[in-house]
Amino acid sequence: MTRRFRSTQTRPWDRGHEFGSAHVEQVGASVAAYQRLFDRAAGSAVDLDRWGTLALERITAAAPALADEIAGIADGAGLSVAAVAAINARTEVLAAVSATSPSECTTVVRLRDGAPPVSVQAWDWFAELADLWLVWEIPHESGHVTTTVTEYGIVGKIGVNDRGLGVHFNILHHTGDGNGIGVPVHVLARAVLDESRDLNHALVRLAQAEVSASTSLTLVASTGGESAAVSVELNPGGVGYALPEPDGLLVHTNHFLSSPANLHDRELRDGPDTVIRFDLLRRRLSGRPDVDAPAVVEAMTSHLLGGGATCCHVDPALPASARFETLATVSLDVENGTLTAHSGGPCTIPADFAAPTKENTVLKLKRIDNMDILTRDVDALVEFYHGVLGLPFHLPYEKDEEWAAIDMGNVTLYIFKSEVGEHAPRRTAINPDNAPGYDSIAFEVDSLDEAEAALDGRVEWVDERIQWKHPSGTWYQYRPFFDPDGNMLYVTEPHIVGAGA
Repeated sequence: MTRRFRSTQTRPWDRGHEFGSAHVEQVGASVAAYQRLFDRAAGSAVDLDRWGTLALERITAAAPALADEIAGIADGAGLSVAAVAAINARTEVLAAVSATSPSECTTVVRLRDGAPPVSVQAWDWFAELADLWLVWEIPHESGHVTTTVTEYGIVGKIGVNDRGLGVHFNILHHTGDGNGIGVPVHVLARAVLDESRDLNHALVRLAQAEVSASTSLTLVASTGGESAAVSVELNPGGVGYALPEPDGLLVHTNHFLSSPANLHDRELRDGPDTVIRFDLLRRRLSGRPDVDAPAVVEAMTSHLLGGGATCCHVDPALPASARFETLATVSLDVENGTLTAHSGGPCTIPADFAAPTKENTVLKLKRIDNMDILTRDVDALVEFYHGVLGLPFHLPYEKDEEWAAIDMGNVTLYIFKSEVGEHAPRRTAINPDNAPGYDSIAFEVDSLDEAEAALDGRVEWVDERIQWKHPSGTWYQYRPFFDPDGNMLYVTEPHIVGAGA
């Protein structure tokens, strides 16, 4: 079963606290599982606080918003910040405490003329963590959304944003790995999705990162009918790039494809199955104009290499430290900013994976973009919303054109001229007293006292101050008022449980 969680909080600490509070058991289990993995890899007890403290310093310097989010997760889950920071640096800690660490993942991207890119990954990892991952949908204050397949307590991994960018994640091994703690690669994957305006912005962000554990982050971009893909091979010695073949096919497993990093590749000795997986998929998919997501999944359905196959299953004869399986198969829809994640390997996936029909497609709505008010006097409402309430124009206001666009923060209010019929009756602050239909707009303020003082004498109040409390502890205080046409608005001071810090 694939679990999904959509955050309602948009500020980093608040979002983290909400996530940690909602997943106390799972985040705790993730920390405990990684403590066992680290201890087993090192052959002795690993000081989680020490490594987590080092990791948090690097995260704070490289991505302060995600450091805040990690602190929120820890607080919500009742754990130390260092413990949650340590699992966000799980790749770096494993590299630092062990001469060898496991391989994971097979990525396939196919660029197609006149069609969105195909973008599929099989994520292989320790079988004991099979129940400790989810799909996390992350709205931001800007209105943008990041969606990531990740582990509980870790801020990101494989994912996509709604600006035409996706990221795949393959671990690599370089002879220079393990020297202290660099910028955690999981944090980088999430930061790229959160921050990047375009593909170039993402490339620059990754190229400037100093890492201590090698990883390939395959970037896939699609916008305006164009698409591109590149595997960014991060390593302590620098960065390298692998590009698609002339037919648009890009395959990445767990060895370096770029030079000079390939001259320092440990995987060719410790995990040579990577080269067979790479060759198998290139042979199965090269030169095929019909490649779509189901075709890639079919090509990935190979058990030739057993525990090192593209579709990996647990070998019960092996010790726990060597029991790996394909935990998830993920398809990115970069053009639409969504992803499909299937729990299990390619051989367990239904035939319609990543190819939903129109009948079973669920519409993905984003933030509210705009709303309209019709009025007989555009200028009077402009004077009220812009002059009295102090809201800026979204677009320049030309009085003679008889319309205006007001920037209300997350929403644009369009005001249009109309002389047809009568205005709807005024609303009251008592919902059962009002007819069904549009009711009001509410503006958040830091202090209701200050808002009332600023508006008193300049607006017509509908009612006295109102307070409402929810059993969860969340409460609001607010006061309604009319604009010149009698449309009802509120100023509201929210107090959300878990918010702030």
